[in-house]
Amino acid sequence: MEITEPTLLRAVPTDPSTARTLRRQCAAGKLTRIRPGTYVASAEWVGLSPSSQHRTIARALAPELGSSSAFSHITAAILHGWPLIGPAPERVHVVDLDATSVTHRLGVVRHAPQEAVPIDLTHQFHGVRVTSPLVTAVLVATTSDPSTAAVAIDHAVRNGSVDPASLQLALPEPPARGSRRARLVVAALDARHESVGESYTAVRLVELGVGPAQPQYGFRLPDGTLRRVDFWIPSLGVVLEFDGQQKYVDPTMLAGRDAAQVLWQEKIREDQLRALPGVRTVIRVTWWHLADPERLRTLLRQHGIRV
Repeated sequence: MEITEPTLLRAVPTDPSTARTLRRQCAAGKLTRIRPGTYVASAEWVGLSPSSQHRTIARALAPELGSSSAFSHITAAILHGWPLIGPAPERVHVVDLDATSVTHRLGVVRHAPQEAVPIDLTHQFHGVRVTSPLVTAVLVATTSDPSTAAVAIDHAVRNGSVDPASLQLALPEPPARGSRRARLVVAALDARHESVGESYTAVRLVELGVGPAQPQYGFRLPDGTLRRVDFWIPSLGVVLEFDGQQKYVDPTMLAGRDAAQVLWQEKIREDQLRALPGVRTVIRVTWWHLADPERLRTLLRQHGIRV
């Protein structure tokens, strides 16, 4: 899918009149300054998602980067189209092949290349190289919050651009910084996860030590009907479903039904699952539970699961 990018308005030293005009429009709220001398129409800016805003800042920065630089870390993940939960980073991340340490300056974090991670620069974004999906996954897994990393990388696993086994081999060995966190992330990855919500649920279960959970498990009812569930935890006799709002509002998922009909059919489905041998309970997890691990922990305890 082609991404529509907002127009960048740039002030240049050779045109002081335009620069003054842009500053006045920014002061009046018509423009938003995203980099020194670079602006976007405020109406366009507020309509962008956090990921799209970060992508736009990276595009504004691109002409300032030299040939030794490449977009990396969570910035590269966003440029690869991987989903982001929570806010986007305030600074753009780049690997600078000439750098010897990490520096923070003017909204940019410059990283020195890691010896443990061969910096494969196989993609480009507005003339600037981008770390490959595998290298991006290593950098994100070792530096980002595990939930953020797992959700992003799981998308790449689903679309085939990152292989979990290759990622496992590419990770730095303990006690290298971020190595243990990265292995937690890898433990949550599975191409069978079908949505961001399922990826988020999977990493939370790993963080809480619940499992192992089998994604997209199929139960056969007595009449031969197949009921597929998001997660089956056989050691606990627990079916766990991510209950997103989309199924109740998305016309494609509603398929001509109203929300009340969907809710009733979900109840019947749960009753059928609970009646199966070995199924002790069905737990519905929402985004609200996942946003705070303690909420999920409380929900699980309410169903008799000690974590």
